[in-house]
Amino acid sequence: MPRITEERRAARRLEILEAAWRCFHRQGLHLTTMDDIIRECGLSAGAVYGYFKNKDELILEAVVTSLSALGVALAPVFESEPAPPPAQLIENILAVVDRFSARSGYDLKRIALLGWAESQRSAAVLEAMHGHYLGFLARFETLAERWRSQGVINAAADGSAFAKTLLSLVMGYVAQSAILGELKAETIRKGLDGLLKAQ
Repeated sequence: MPRITEERRAARRLEILEAAWRCFHRQGLHLTTMDDIIRECGLSAGAVYGYFKNKDELILEAVVTSLSALGVALAPVFESEPAPPPAQLIENILAVVDRFSARSGYDLKRIALLGWAESQRSAAVLEAMHGHYLGFLARFETLAERWRSQGVINAAADGSAFAKTLLSLVMGYVAQSAILGELKAETIRKGLDGLLKAQ
């Protein structure tokens, strides 16, 4: 029998993760069982357990996969030249988050809240998130340096504080969208632009 290729293995893992995300969206992390995921993806139990030993391992992979893919999707926004002003950058980032999160049968913004809660229970999930969010902070700090040198923000601005504030806006957007319903990236840009111009 021919060996399964790495590309096919990656596709099969993603197929299982997609099924898990749909289940998590409907039932939450803790009510979802491995049996639910197995039924959802239509594979045999042996096939699923061949990729993920248990639900904790699957949850961790779901977090790592989604944050890694989001980082790739956001890279062109962070690296755009010339860098847009802060409020426009945030709108651009949130627009990517919206496109990235809206999937067939589930929304990753809602699942993100479940992942954040899981990070308070699972050291492995917390560590994975910690690394990814530190990466986002570093990108914002790099932009703060550019904005400061270009006179876009105050020369005395604390780059680290500025970065943490912008990341808080992104994470807050995800939470607000998941809890209160539809929210437009443009709305956040207008609000931030108004705040910055009031200084």
